[in-house]
This record gives sequence, structure tokens and C-alpha cells, in this order.
Amino acid sequence: MKNKPDLSFDIRVVDRYIREGSLTKDDLEDYLKKLPDVTDKGCPLIIEDEETEENDSSEENIEEISE
Repeated sequence: MKNKPDLSFDIRVVDRYIREGSLTKDDLEDYLKKLPDVTDKGCPLIIEDEETEENDSSEENIEEISE
């Protein structure tokens, strides 16, 4: 059986645990400081809406026709 991850620091429940007293803000800060820096593993996320994509493809078609 796989080991279950510790969900004490899960962002979805951390505020509740702090309010209940089962987790302190200092514990959370210590945990966050120990996390590795994975900035170099990220990549930009470009989100375009459908209207923008339609306009872009229309402009490309006009350029192709005019050439």
C-alpha cells in the first residue's frame, strides 16, 4: 500500500486547522520554508479566449489572401 501524503498543510484545510488549534502559524511557516524551490520547473501558461482565437485566425486568413 502506498504511503498517504500528510494533508495537514493542504491549502484547502490549513486555515481550519489553524482555527481549531491543531496547527500553528509557526508550523505552517516552517513547513513552507522547507519546501524546495521548483521555479525552474515551471512554464508560462497562456490562456486565450475563443473570441481572441477566432480573431487571430481571421487575421491570418486575410494575410494569406492578400499575399
